[in-house]
Amino acid sequence: MQVGERLQLELGTDPARNHYYTTLIGFVPGHSILVRTPLVQNLPIPVPEGASVLVRAFSGRHAFTLESRVDRVCRSPYPYMHLAYPSHVQQTLIRGALRVRIALPGVALKSTQAADASPHTVLLSDLSVSGAQLETQASLGDPGEEFGLTFKFLVQPNNYEVKLTNSVRIQSVRKVRTGKGPEEMFSHGVRFNKLHATEGLLLQSYIQQVLLSDRTRVV
Repeated sequence: MQVGERLQLELGTDPARNHYYTTLIGFVPGHSILVRTPLVQNLPIPVPEGASVLVRAFSGRHAFTLESRVDRVCRSPYPYMHLAYPSHVQQTLIRGALRVRIALPGVALKSTQAADASPHTVLLSDLSVSGAQLETQASLGDPGEEFGLTFKFLVQPNNYEVKLTNSVRIQSVRKVRTGKGPEEMFSHGVRFNKLHATEGLLLQSYIQQVLLSDRTRVV
C-alpha cells in the first residue's frame, strides 16, 4: 500500500457505530503502522492506547483486512497513531473492473440540445472510475452518442461535496423493469471521456469509501 491510502478503522465491538475513515501516513516493517487519528467535526476522536482495532483497506483490485491494536496516540505535531504491525494480512482479489452499487441523482444534457432546453434527470445506479450506469424515464440516445453528465457525491471524513461534470459516451442501452409492475426504464451504460487527475482521485476515494462501508455493494 502507498502512503495516503484510505483506511477504515473499526474500534470496539460495535462496527456499525465505531468505524471511522483515515489515511495511511507510513509504516516501519515489523514495528508499527502510522495513521492519522480520525476526525469527527474536525476534532480527533478519543482513542485509548491498547484498544483493539480492525483495519480495512482497498488498493487496486484487492481488499485488505488486518487486526491490530493502538500502541501509541500522539497529538504533536498533529494527531496520529501508532498501530501494532500485523502478524498477517487477509487479502481478497476483487475480479474485473470495480463497480459499486449506489443511488445518486444526476442530470444529463445532450450537446445537441438548445441552451434553454431542460436537462434529463438521471439516477446513477452503479459507478466506477471509468463510467457509470444511468437509469432514466426516456432514452438518452444510442450507443456511441455523447452528452454531458453532472452529479454530486460526498467524500469523508468531513462531508466534502464534490460536483463532477464530464462528457460521457453511451456504451449500451437496454430497457429494465421497475419493481413488479409493467413500468420500464432505460438503463444506459456510459463511459467517462476524460477525467482530470483531481476528479479521478476524488472519484476513486468515494468508490473506496463505499466499498469500505459495505463490501456487498460491489457489482
